[in-house]
Amino acid sequence: MKCPKCGSDQVNRNGHNYGKQNYICKQCGRQFLEVYKLRGYSEDAKKICLRMYANGMGFRAIERVTGISHNTVINWVKQSDMGFLDISQPPEKSDANSEESELDQSKKYLAQETSLNWMRPDLSVPKSVN
Repeated sequence: MKCPKCGSDQVNRNGHNYGKQNYICKQCGRQFLEVYKLRGYSEDAKKICLRMYANGMGFRAIERVTGISHNTVINWVKQSDMGFLDISQPPEKSDANSEESELDQSKKYLAQETSLNWMRPDLSVPKSVN
């Protein structure tokens, strides 16, 4: 094993830290672990969050879905190619067949149907025959 700072082979074991073996370099005094755990989020998680934002999802909604802090997503947007966008407003939806427009169409249809219900005969109650 070599010291990551000076590259020396003169390293000794130096106890444990959180269940991992610690090492210390005799030459430079640096204490280190053999293998470090990666910190942060994967590139896939970052791409998914950026794609969600590009499709019009808000930062806090992305946080609720993915569990990644909205501040982290804001920083990713600023650092990405999408940094030129105004992040105070989500991007406008240009797709005419988006889910929101479909919901609007169904709401209009239901409103029209309920307004015409007074013209239909009541078929649910059987009429008594004399």
